[in-house]
Amino acid sequence: MNQSNRVLLLCLIFFNTYVVRPQSLPKTPGKISVDTSFLIKINGVSQYLEIKGESRTNPVLLFIHGGPEWPATPMIRKFNEDLSKDFILVSWDQRDCGKSGSDTTAVLIPDLFVEDAHEVTQYLKKEFHTNKLFIACHSWGTIIGIYLAQKFPGDYAAYIGMGQFVNPNKSETLARAFVDRQAKLNHDTATQEALKAIPFSPAKGYQNGFDGLIAFSMLSNKYFKNKEVADLPDPTHLYSDYSKLDWMTPLMTSGRTLFNYMNSTNIDLSQYTDFKVPVYFFIGRYDHITSAEVAGEYFDTIKAPKKKLYWFEHSGHSPNWEEPALFRQRLVEVAAECKN
Repeated sequence: MNQSNRVLLLCLIFFNTYVVRPQSLPKTPGKISVDTSFLIKINGVSQYLEIKGESRTNPVLLFIHGGPEWPATPMIRKFNEDLSKDFILVSWDQRDCGKSGSDTTAVLIPDLFVEDAHEVTQYLKKEFHTNKLFIACHSWGTIIGIYLAQKFPGDYAAYIGMGQFVNPNKSETLARAFVDRQAKLNHDTATQEALKAIPFSPAKGYQNGFDGLIAFSMLSNKYFKNKEVADLPDPTHLYSDYSKLDWMTPLMTSGRTLFNYMNSTNIDLSQYTDFKVPVYFFIGRYDHITSAEVAGEYFDTIKAPKKKLYWFEHSGHSPNWEEPALFRQRLVEVAAECKN
């Protein structure tokens, strides 16, 4: 299997393939709805927004996807469109992935994506005449979201994190220990030997960087899966407008660069404990990709005007898609609490 195919398999770890069709947003009498998609210039790059809401007076919810360089719009259409009844739901394809453009001269670091997200926020605030948005951030997106909440707290009604990054190397250390334990219980000496052949240091991460991370992800797949967690579809085949896009090149180029920030001492969100915005964690009980244990420990250290950790007992890394009905219920609770 060549490297591109291996990385694609990594990205589809929890996905099965089937095709669905987008559905039109129902009209609600007496309310002005929004159902639109377009490209907008953000820091000189055309970036894609898809916005749906039954009422323009509902709170705005901006989804900041993970990956990096792996758009979430197809999965949001499939699993989260009901949120448009309660929020103005905004899906944003970050630069260089999905339907968004790229700037080959840009230096790709997390701060650049924070700047992009800040510009998207300013547009949404102006367009929907609101002072604050809710941000729901997934995996890599939680890095962007934590930085946003720290740097621009006045823009946000609350921060919601799923698949919460904290300290990648600490999380990876626990993940490797979990796989090793499961291999021992299953007398799987092949996995144990393969694990030893992927050099890793809790202080410095994977000796072979991105390639080491990919190798471990491929190895860990069978033990990360859990019968309590729903299988998810392949997002690259859900909708025709996304199936025609190039998913792999951004992942193998700019994605490789950004992955390095999740495999080193460059990222350690545990230092950010004081927040001026409400903070909510939606954590899958079976998340080993971004350790549920590490996320829980981090949450305990946080000081915020309001905070709450919601456990999703039948989820892994993506409770927003693995338990979408509960995800919606919790978001509605958060929005109601933040009104008070």
